[in-house]
Amino acid sequence: MERPQQPMKVLQKMVGKHVTVKLKNNRVLRGVLANYDDCMNLILDEGEEMDQKGENVVVKYGRLVIRGTQVLYITSEETMG
Repeated sequence: MERPQQPMKVLQKMVGKHVTVKLKNNRVLRGVLANYDDCMNLILDEGEEMDQKGENVVVKYGRLVIRGTQVLYITSEETMG
């Protein structure tokens, strides 16, 4: 069984990579993780809001700042596997 990883170390590996962020209000955002802090506030570049299924772009924002308390989960295809 694989050992659980610390969240901050996982986020560090995601910096500079495309991530998908699901928020508590069911919005799905996607972009390149530019930075984060100890409260898990996130900065995404090339930010876009996706439809509920995460398949189609609804709005393109550019740079997004996401409050850590609103994040349900963060995924990155590049760090999985």
